[in-house]
Amino acid sequence: MKRITSLLMLALIVTLTSCGGGSTGEKGKQKAKDFKLEVKETYAPGEEAAQQVLLAYKTKDVDLLKQCASWAMSMALDEDAMERPDFEKQLKRWDGAIKEVRYASDVITLESVYYAYAHYCNDKEDPDKIYVVVIQSSDKEKWVITMNPLRKISKATFEEKSAEITE
Repeated sequence: MKRITSLLMLALIVTLTSCGGGSTGEKGKQKAKDFKLEVKETYAPGEEAAQQVLLAYKTKDVDLLKQCASWAMSMALDEDAMERPDFEKQLKRWDGAIKEVRYASDVITLESVYYAYAHYCNDKEDPDKIYVVVIQSSDKEKWVITMNPLRKISKATFEEKSAEITE
């Protein structure tokens, strides 16, 4: 019994000390706690979650990204999921702010699903395109990443989305 208690205590200590505030401990990676997110008094629905997703990708923090995912999606995420060479330049330019959030909804298997498209960066090469992070929610409270959360879309497509979350 004493041995089991000792092992449980050791596991607890390892778990608590390994939660380094998003730091990866690997050389060359920016630590999440060292990056400053824009802080607001009020956030649009999904805006804070979108910031956390972007922070996870920017700092290559797979544990933080898993916190932004559904249980099933978090099981599939690994270090390879953090490699997004097509978005590296935009993530480096991201300043911690979300420019605007737009919304869409859909009904999937008789349940409403809400999508937030958080615009975080403009495309320098194509002024008609922007970069967004897409997250989803079934209750408008808990937002999780979609299968392909980082996307490049047209400004027109973004503007077609609703400025308000639908009822």
